[in-house]
Amino acid sequence: MKLLKYNLILVIAIASLFVGCEKDFNNVNKPAENQVFSTREGIIGASVGMTQDFTNSTMSPIVEVSALSTRELGNLSTYLTPEQLVAGGLSLPDDNAGIVRLWSRLLRDKGVAESIIASVDAIELQAGTKSGLKAYAKFFKAMTLGYLIQNFEKAPINNEVDATFSDRATVLAECISLLESAKSDISATPVSDEFTGIFPDIDLLNMINAYAARYNLFAGNYTAAIAAADAVDLTSKSVWIYDGSNENPVWKFAVYNEPDTKPQDNFGLLGDYIPEAGDGRIAFYLDPSDEVEVDFGYHSVENALGFFTSASASIPVYLPSEMLLIKAEAYAQTDLPSAIAPLNAVRTKTDDIFGVNAGLLDWTGDVTDKTAVLNEIYKNRCIELFLTGMRLEDSRRMHGSFTPSDDIDYINERNRNYYPYPFAEKENNVNCPSDPSI
Repeated sequence: MKLLKYNLILVIAIASLFVGCEKDFNNVNKPAENQVFSTREGIIGASVGMTQDFTNSTMSPIVEVSALSTRELGNLSTYLTPEQLVAGGLSLPDDNAGIVRLWSRLLRDKGVAESIIASVDAIELQAGTKSGLKAYAKFFKAMTLGYLIQNFEKAPINNEVDATFSDRATVLAECISLLESAKSDISATPVSDEFTGIFPDIDLLNMINAYAARYNLFAGNYTAAIAAADAVDLTSKSVWIYDGSNENPVWKFAVYNEPDTKPQDNFGLLGDYIPEAGDGRIAFYLDPSDEVEVDFGYHSVENALGFFTSASASIPVYLPSEMLLIKAEAYAQTDLPSAIAPLNAVRTKTDDIFGVNAGLLDWTGDVTDKTAVLNEIYKNRCIELFLTGMRLEDSRRMHGSFTPSDDIDYINERNRNYYPYPFAEKENNVNCPSDPSI
């Protein structure tokens, strides 16, 4: 991503102004909001800084926290944070550092997006740059809200002191509304060459449609999910970019320098969900190892490959094959025979733009059994979307009848449904709800 020559240190520093659900205190050393969001340079710098902060900082707990709760990652250390997450159950404390980072960083990035949305119309910019920045900020707010509601039972739609919390259905409806509004912005005024030059590695319209498909699926809006997925160009790439100064966060915690966490064997899947022999996605994502972790379930672990092979490896904003799996699941809920074609398209794919190719034959299961079809979709989501922060949501949504154990659980597909709200949020926000039961 082209960072231009804006003061990104300043931009990232002021992000802490907008956490909003915690009490704010005056700090004379902080720049005033109107110094950052009232000029062309400031609003562009805020947009670039928001992106860099998300990709370099927030992406880490999005992936790692839920991966430890859903067996994607095995824990090789005795550090308290991963140990608590991989154990799960009622013993998971509200001051777990991973949960705190996940919550606070998503709120921080969401707050910057909200400030951009509130300020951009008043700034003199090329029309297509303004529409692009506005739509991008709406996408960002929808994305951060989406990750919040994937991990927490309720979330604040707007950052403010003593913010009120909304339930899952309301938050997902807001995510969808933001994305539809973003789509309208750039449909009315297409993005400028200037905007594309600032963000050359993303395709904003396809990102908007992809996340609209995702959140409509989560909300149970199956017809809308299919329509949004159909609108995504499966040959288009959008990626988060890393380099020597902004390193791939999953590489940092799961690959580099004898990491504390590594992928579990078979993607952490057991029984009927174990990948089939010859599935090309195994070699894409996993490098075989004889290593076994011995303290937290005695799981075999592998070395991570895929999008995490180096400090500069880029990470997709979304995988095109997610759109096929969204269609398969939505059809399975509404028109079961139509679910099989997109499911098989994922299984047999050999030309994925990112190289995530199963290269298998068509599914030979019972195409008339809805549960069997959904389980095959779930299996392929677990493999195809490995380490994308999606599995906790997928497990809870698709296997809702399973109740995690109250006790330590190193074996089952998830050890929590949602995470407790961070201790600091409870202390600082009178509207913070009670923790979920598990």
